[in-house]
Amino acid sequence: MTRSSDAPSTTSRTRLRQLCAVALVVPALTLAACSGESAVTADPTAPATTTTAPATETATPTTPPPAAVEKVSYKNINAVIKDPDLGHTITATRIARHLKWPAGQPVGAEQFEIVGVRVRFEAGTRYSATLDPSMLSLIAANPKQTVPSTTEFKGLWSTKDLTKATREQWSSGWVFFKVNRGTTSALTLAFNRPAYQVSTTDKAINAKTFTVVLSK
Repeated sequence: MTRSSDAPSTTSRTRLRQLCAVALVVPALTLAACSGESAVTADPTAPATTTTAPATETATPTTPPPAAVEKVSYKNINAVIKDPDLGHTITATRIARHLKWPAGQPVGAEQFEIVGVRVRFEAGTRYSATLDPSMLSLIAANPKQTVPSTTEFKGLWSTKDLTKATREQWSSGWVFFKVNRGTTSALTLAFNRPAYQVSTTDKAINAKTFTVVLSK
């Protein structure tokens, strides 16, 4: 399959601040509202919404093929996640399977497969809620696993990596995941939104995970 030019090479509660005219430049996970609401803070003690499958977990009921014989594959998709509370839109447009492992990592290549997903972030306009690649995870059906995105391969391929998008901004690029070798084609993308609290109005925006099927 001919890859698009930007395909990878084969080689909480957070404090929200009311700001109607100008987005506030503040530390990570600080938001600003434009509706007369006051500061909202993410709960740092909120439980994490993603879990990483143990490296020792059996990858598949049968013996998976060695990495050397697996071929890279690419597929165009249109999988959309919308967060109605914060106004975010996350769109996955392409998925890559069996990406070639960087040289010098034989153990990782033996145990894991690298999956790439090209994503477009469009941050909402009401709050200064930042979309970050670390909020994404990949859910596999067989073997069952939920894995967070990884920055391990950042800059290792001729591709544009997905970066964070701040209020009213967008970004587009690739995000990568390591799944157990032998993972089947059924994959789902998850956006793990932290919890937010409006401090003066007591309005709460609960933590929530939004998902969309990438492939069956």
